[in-house]
Amino acid sequence: MTTLTVRIKEDLKNQAANQAEKLGIPLTLIVTNALRNFVKSPRIVIGEPEIIEVTPAIQKKMDKVDKLLSKKSK
Repeated sequence: MTTLTVRIKEDLKNQAANQAEKLGIPLTLIVTNALRNFVKSPRIVIGEPEIIEVTPAIQKKMDKVDKLLSKKSK
C-alpha cells in the first residue's frame, strides 16, 4: 500500500466525503475505484456525459445488434 496526496478544494472534498458517507463507503474506495477505471480504460470524462437521444432509427440498429449478440451467446 502507498499514500497519495492530492490537492483539491476543501469544499469538493467535503461534498465527496458526505456523498460517500451516505453510501456507507470510505472516500478512499471512490478514489481507488476511479484510478482502477482509468487504468483499465485510459480515458477521462470531464463535465456531464453527453446525452444521446435514441431515435427510432438508432433503436432499430440497437435491436439488430442485440439479436446478433443473443445468437452468439447461445
